[in-house]
Amino acid sequence: MSITEIELSLPMNQQRRTLRIYRPPEVATDVALPVIYMHDGQNVFSGASASFGKGWDVHLALHEVGLQAMIVAIDSPDDPMDRYDEYAPWTDDALLMRTAYPSHRTTIGGNGKAYMEWIIYDLKPYIDSHYATIPTDTTMIGSSMGGVISLYGLFAYPEVITRAAALSTAGWANFSSLLEFIERSLPLSDAHRCYMDIGTKEVSGPMTEEDYLHTNDVISAAVRQKVEQMRYTVIADGIHHETAWAKRMPDVLRFLFS
Repeated sequence: MSITEIELSLPMNQQRRTLRIYRPPEVATDVALPVIYMHDGQNVFSGASASFGKGWDVHLALHEVGLQAMIVAIDSPDDPMDRYDEYAPWTDDALLMRTAYPSHRTTIGGNGKAYMEWIIYDLKPYIDSHYATIPTDTTMIGSSMGGVISLYGLFAYPEVITRAAALSTAGWANFSSLLEFIERSLPLSDAHRCYMDIGTKEVSGPMTEEDYLHTNDVISAAVRQKVEQMRYTVIADGIHHETAWAKRMPDVLRFLFS
């Protein structure tokens, strides 16, 4: 596996962010490929860089389903509070409640819109100009808070993002704001696809299984009203962990690219 690592700065806070870029080695560098942008990039490939010692092995999932696509994995901030800021388009009291340890923060979230603008207007043009890509074939995938920002990206920039997957979405974060944003959005085209899932055993901090199940049920119903090609799966005994998401990735890719 050959991964190119580069660093770019986010304009809203000047933080440096590592990008992990993968193209299937059997594909010539001048062959244009669809691009999949993924959040929590340190977890996308091997466990060596993963936050909790286990990666998604997404390159193996590509190989398993026979999909030739380029991966652009964007590392999340080292500070989990900064991660909440970056993946939440709106500030949110639920995010403050979610923090399991004392924090000086009085607000959390709200940088997600600027983060997505950076992806759409800075990062994507950079990738399209430095690599052989299909600029009109763009997918976004994330889990947990990465699911929140992926759903936001699909509805904020449907002219750019044609596919999105939100695994184990932290639906309790930005719940009302995200739901209203989706409900107010125009229906997407037949070319758009959206995948969502949730496990029945997902917990994190004070957030319970019911918090995850209820919010995902409601959000997925709203998405289904806007995206004809939509799949929502409730996974018996599914947990909130990279091992679970790695296992599901082949089926996620099959749906998105079928």
